[in-house]
Amino acid sequence: MSTWSFEPIFNSSLAAIVIAGVLAVLLFVRPAYRTLSQGQWGTLLALRVAAILLLFTAMLGPTHVSTTSEPQSAVAVILFDQSRSMQLPDASGGASRWEAQQATLKQAEPLLAELSQQLQVKVYGYDARLHPVAWDSGSLQLPAAPAGVQSDLGSTLHEAVQKELGQRVAAVIVLGDGAQTAPAPQIEPYQAARDLARLQYPLYVIPFGPSGGGAQAHDVAIEALQDQYSVFVKNELVVRGLARVRGYAAQAIPVELTVEAADGKPIAVQKTTIQADEEGVQVPFEFTYTPETAGQYKLTVSAAEQTGELVTKNNRLNAFLTVREGGIRVLILRGASLFEQRALRRSLDASPDIEVEDRWIETRRRETWPVDVTRLLGDKKYDVFVLSDLDSSALYAEGSQTENLRLLTDAVGAGKGLMMLGGVHSFGPGGYRHTPLTNVLPIQMDRFERQDFGGPFRHDLHLTGPLTMRPVAPHFITTLASAEKNRQVWAALPPLNGANKFVNLSGGAHLLLESTHGARLLVAGQYGQGRVLAFAGDSTYLWPLHGFEKEHKRFWRQMVLWAAGHDQEQKDDVWIRLARRRFGLGERVPFTLGANSATGETLEDVQFTLEVQGPNGARQSATATRDGEAYAGEIVPPEQSGEYTLVAIARRDGQEVGSSQAKFEVFDQDVELSNPATDHDLLRRMARLTEPAGGRALERHELSELLHQLQTLPEQIAVERETRWRLAGSAADAWIFFLVMVGLLIGEWALRKKWGLA
Repeated sequence: MSTWSFEPIFNSSLAAIVIAGVLAVLLFVRPAYRTLSQGQWGTLLALRVAAILLLFTAMLGPTHVSTTSEPQSAVAVILFDQSRSMQLPDASGGASRWEAQQATLKQAEPLLAELSQQLQVKVYGYDARLHPVAWDSGSLQLPAAPAGVQSDLGSTLHEAVQKELGQRVAAVIVLGDGAQTAPAPQIEPYQAARDLARLQYPLYVIPFGPSGGGAQAHDVAIEALQDQYSVFVKNELVVRGLARVRGYAAQAIPVELTVEAADGKPIAVQKTTIQADEEGVQVPFEFTYTPETAGQYKLTVSAAEQTGELVTKNNRLNAFLTVREGGIRVLILRGASLFEQRALRRSLDASPDIEVEDRWIETRRRETWPVDVTRLLGDKKYDVFVLSDLDSSALYAEGSQTENLRLLTDAVGAGKGLMMLGGVHSFGPGGYRHTPLTNVLPIQMDRFERQDFGGPFRHDLHLTGPLTMRPVAPHFITTLASAEKNRQVWAALPPLNGANKFVNLSGGAHLLLESTHGARLLVAGQYGQGRVLAFAGDSTYLWPLHGFEKEHKRFWRQMVLWAAGHDQEQKDDVWIRLARRRFGLGERVPFTLGANSATGETLEDVQFTLEVQGPNGARQSATATRDGEAYAGEIVPPEQSGEYTLVAIARRDGQEVGSSQAKFEVFDQDVELSNPATDHDLLRRMARLTEPAGGRALERHELSELLHQLQTLPEQIAVERETRWRLAGSAADAWIFFLVMVGLLIGEWALRKKWGLA
């Protein structure tokens, strides 16, 4: 069957007719051609009319649609589970799930052989991948034993169906226990089933293994435990995780956290009990631990073995803990400088020994000012306080009972650090001249310096940019490079957009940074036992935006270290980072490492010696190559389970700079055999999604009945295919149309040229 139709431009046949009519009228608007004969004029007119007709036809967009019927045979797709979980016991008797599945398939072989004479029969085994199974004299060539280390039902089912796209699929049959153990499947099982439903392919499932009772009902497994932690000395660590409980509902199960230090002696830290209210659910647990000394530790969470458990390997799980020397804790109280605060927070968070907490005090809620933050300011755990573009009225009001700034003044006097950063409402414009901080800050503020909210911006209190900074004298804070390059680095940094105007300094204050025109930008001072910094700028966020991220991190790190009084305590640091601490047998172990100077600068002229120490005392070397500012490498996949230690020693000019080590675990925790549970509900719900196409869950003996039903299907059905052609709708047609049109126009022009008309 075929039909013709038109698809005119602008969806309007009238538009095509009008355009063609206008072109036709133009044929009669011409000068007198006295030198042309009637035949010559007729030839030119015929070429033009042909071009107009061709263009008119193209504008109408003639389209031809033809439909043909083609016979097509049907396909039956069968998948069976060949992962290691099929070695576990079946629902009845002493047979394994694999033996029961084999028996079911062997019993169906004669019917499959008959069906293959009528339909295409495709058989696959599946685990983490899809494995085609060959026929040999009418029998299936099944593997001797299920050896797959993971089950990925969704991805393999999707792959098998994708191979048959465009075919008529009479049935998709899945045999297995329903256990989905692949950690990150490309296609989830339910998504694969929904795709089948969309294609109207019926899915039939045949479950194996126990359902609700037997092995499935007796198991306790520690799951979802983070594999590495980091905490500072004497800080509380919270260890959370989940335990899945099957078969022990309403029963108290002991769970314990133990900690093992370098001496290898485990110490029981805390015990708790968990209890599941129903079968198969995950029950949360939580432990707390406060380490007293720095170092590397191994944490183990273990659940007591229960009567009737077939698998106990999953009753415990290890993690690794790095305890650092006491870090610097920073509290930021901020107002409106959003961009500066984000960049500052990122740079400080990049330092492993600096902890940052910030509190945003909104200017839109000034009716609630002053805000009570005495709990934070009185907390002795903070080492440095930062005030950033925060008006004094947010924290202080004369005559108010709020103790914010008195507590802050006392904390600085007792040895804490204070940094005030520039902004519209910082320093004098922020009203700090009339607060207890007037004697703490290292600059003098006039009593008339005040920027009112909602009032006109006071240009006399601020400097307009660009302001290029330069160090006044060598100092720990302003050292961003070697002595000979430091001034060049400062000159290359993006200038500040603006800054607060510091007119006078307090007694004993030191000017550290100024603009190239002599404006004061960074001032350091002392109050009691504490150190104080006044920084007039608020736009160093421009540095990382222009490629100076390293300098930005170093500058702010050194600001905090100096304010906390840690500038003399810094030492070279060698570090190793592992993205994970638990690996399976045969997995590669990627790592990164590097060395930093006492000021946080990356040491580039360093050579590393790397060694991996195995659980049996064996040692092997490892290598790393430069990757940006750090080094990256991979450890050859370990062949033995247990605990490993990667040791790195850094040397420069033959002298040892420092060393570091990182522990990781290689475990032989077979995800297939460590969990005896089946998931028949998953299989049934997948089949239920395809019910409109005939899909359903089957008992094992019903497979033969299904194969008999498939034999009653017609061998072939007619599939209609539609062929569509549109003028110039393909590249070849478009070129032909183009060449004909150009040929007509060139021919007409060539004749006019020949006859002296062009």
